[in-house]
Amino acid sequence: MFKKGLTAMPIALPAFVSQNAQGKSGAPDALSQRITEVVSADLGNSGFFKIQNPDTYLQGSLDLWNRGPNYREWRLVGADAVVGGSALRDGDKLRVDFYLYDVAQGKLIGKGWRFSATINDWRHVAHRVSDEIYKRLTGQEGYFTSRIAFVAGEGRRKWLAMMDADGANRIDLDLGVKDQLVLSPRFSPDGERLFYISYESGEPRIYRWELYTGKRVRLTAFPGLNSTPSWSPDGTKMALTLSKDGNPEIYVQNLTTGQLKRITRHPGIDTSPTWSPDGETLAFVSDRSGGKPQIYTVRARGGNPERLTFEGKRNLDPAWSPNGDRMAFVRNEGGKFRIGVMDADGKNVQLLTDSWMDEEPTWSPNGRVILFSRQERGSGEQHLYTIDVTGANERRVRLPDGVEASGASWSPLIR
Repeated sequence: MFKKGLTAMPIALPAFVSQNAQGKSGAPDALSQRITEVVSADLGNSGFFKIQNPDTYLQGSLDLWNRGPNYREWRLVGADAVVGGSALRDGDKLRVDFYLYDVAQGKLIGKGWRFSATINDWRHVAHRVSDEIYKRLTGQEGYFTSRIAFVAGEGRRKWLAMMDADGANRIDLDLGVKDQLVLSPRFSPDGERLFYISYESGEPRIYRWELYTGKRVRLTAFPGLNSTPSWSPDGTKMALTLSKDGNPEIYVQNLTTGQLKRITRHPGIDTSPTWSPDGETLAFVSDRSGGKPQIYTVRARGGNPERLTFEGKRNLDPAWSPNGDRMAFVRNEGGKFRIGVMDADGKNVQLLTDSWMDEEPTWSPNGRVILFSRQERGSGEQHLYTIDVTGANERRVRLPDGVEASGASWSPLIR
């Protein structure tokens, strides 16, 4: 679904040429073509770019690489920009170079760029190329080298998994337990750790998973509800929901000392805390006003909560944007649960989706795209979708093998 709100820039992306270990250029090979395909998909799916049909190109890849662009020919095919690139494979090493040209101005944009990695990381290199092109043409950081953690599902079985931002390279995480309900994976600010909730003991408990070592630590074992963990921006604290004192309240836990600080005190249900990027404020959901869940904010050190949302039957799942100027959320009205965005003070609400059950929004690292889960009406299947903050370019993130996905968290960029 492509709504009004984005105008796609036409760009040309000929297949990257191949190079041998001596640096001699040749026609595109299987590897260079795969890299080009990933870059093309990244840029095209962002909604900002329209990749011109390669069948219309008048200048070939090898000639473009060796001699530079024939600007007149690229103008004739309607391209505003053209990319010339190469991929060199030397044993298990990969080197990718590319140049980006402004067709209208007839000049190079910036300088040439080079990325190197092992051959197994060729997709990551392709995503880095995409990030750099995106940044040069939009002025914003890209988001293609990020990852997504999510709850994967097949039938009644649920497990934690990660994948690239485009849905490729899925990795199922081995948590040391089988066939146990897991929920709410949440990336740390450095992208190296995850919070998640496990029911392996029969009760909800919050764990921390070290992605590079596989180390797993149980962080909470309080009576009752232990849920909705959220990392502080500096990675030293966790906001969470506990019902150990009778009803669900918001707490903050020091991850080094384990010390708890209670933030809210109300007979209503307080849940789903999320930190502002400066670490000073928490947004959360409470039914303290008339029994209908609404979004509130409170100082992270405690204080009097302030209500943000007043319209809609229910407002849920607040998620602060990376720069703190907006908040994504879920509004329930008219029998639908829809993804919306609003200013951090609750003003200028815009509802982005119009489906039956959309929930759990999470932001791309650059604050341009929102990822959310959708339960399909009738089948009950859950899948992940992305949408631009303008409400344009809604797309399903497709996973192979019919695996369902929900409860996602978007990582920072991974370099």
